[in-house]
Amino acid sequence: MRKTLGVFALAIAFVTPVGAEPTTGMTSMQYYVGTWSCQAGPIGRPASKSTASYTLDSGVLREWVDVPAQGKMTKPYVISIATTYDAKKGQYVQTGLDNQAGWWVSSAKPWTGNIEQWADHSNSDNKLGRGQVVRTDQNTFSFTSYGTLTATKPNFKGTCNRSS
Repeated sequence: MRKTLGVFALAIAFVTPVGAEPTTGMTSMQYYVGTWSCQAGPIGRPASKSTASYTLDSGVLREWVDVPAQGKMTKPYVISIATTYDAKKGQYVQTGLDNQAGWWVSSAKPWTGNIEQWADHSNSDNKLGRGQVVRTDQNTFSFTSYGTLTATKPNFKGTCNRSS
C-alpha cells in the first residue's frame, strides 16, 4: 500500500491548466496551494478518503497527504513531499517520504495541455513506476499510477476536489 499511496502523492503534486503553453518554473504550482479532499485506492478495492495540503514558498512546493485510519487500515498513513523546478535540466524534481519509511525521487518534463507524466528515478522498494494526472477543471483532478515505467494497466486511481 505504501508504494501505491506514494504514487498517489506523486500524481497529485503537479497539474497544469487545460490548454496551457509548456509549463516551467514554479509559478504554475500556485494552483495547488490550499487543501484538497481526495478519494483514492488500489484498483479493485474501495477508495480511501484523504486530505492533501499544499504550500508554496521560495520555489518549493510542500505537500502533506494525510490518510486517516479507515476500513481495514488500523493506523494513519502520511506522506511529506517537496517539489521544485530544475532549470538546468529542464524538469520538475520531487522527493517524498512517508511514515512507513518509504521514499522516492521522481521527475517530470514540462508539459502542455491538461496531462502530465511523472517517472520514478529511485525509490525504497526498487520498483520504478510512473504516474499520470489529468486536470478536469480548476477544482478537480484525477490521477492514475502504474506499477512499472512501461505498464499499460493501472494499479491505483483517485480523484481530488479543492476544499479550500
